Amino acid sequence: MEEFKIFILRIFSILFIAFIPCTGLLMVYFYTAPKIAEYNEIKEKRAVLDIFGIPYRTSKKDIMGFTFKGYDKDNIREVFDSSITVEETEGGGAKSKEERKVYKFIKSEELQGIGFIRSRLGYGYNKSSNMSLFICLEPDGETLKGIEVLEHSETPGLGGRMAEDQFKKQFVGMKLKPRIKMVKERKATGENEFDAITGATNTSRGVEEFINDAVREFWGEPGELKW
Repeated sequence: MEEFKIFILRIFSILFIAFIPCTGLLMVYFYTAPKIAEYNEIKEKRAVLDIFGIPYRTSKKDIMGFTFKGYDKDNIREVFDSSITVEETEGGGAKSKEERKVYKFIKSEELQGIGFIRSRLGYGYNKSSNMSLFICLEPDGETLKGIEVLEHSETPGLGGRMAEDQFKKQFVGMKLKPRIKMVKERKATGENEFDAITGATNTSRGVEEFINDAVREFWGEPGELKW
């Protein structure tokens, strides 16, 4: 009987020790999950507004010589809802709900551009993590209006530079047909070429394939746009 009591005591001790960290993790999750969801929501809406050149309210604060930029979340939501039309394409198969959405900016009854989000596995150091891009096209459907990196886990200072403005601005006005091309042995000169990131050829090649595949999928059949 004494051995049985010791056994039961040990079981309860193990359960209690396991219960404390699990409870802590659950509390952290329930506290941070809504904040993470809100952060991703605002980041996505900002990316759409930025590419379409639609202004929203920002603020700057100087603290001890450092400048911190802030965003009015309510204003971003308000501007987005009043400016952007969000639609879902038909079908989709295994696509997520987010990947079926298209974002249109219509001004004075004229289409100014259309964008969509695509996600796939990364290309550089961390091939097991998602890379997510917002890809925006001009109304002709064959010219890039711009791209925005929503998520990546590429190597900081190398593939991670894909999120820098200097890299992303190369895609503004780029022609998508027959396909975009990465160049690394010379300076990009063609209307469908972009310069590779130094030291991150795999990531650069991945971005090339990513955009070409995503646009081809969005077009559907050659010459047939899905809007």
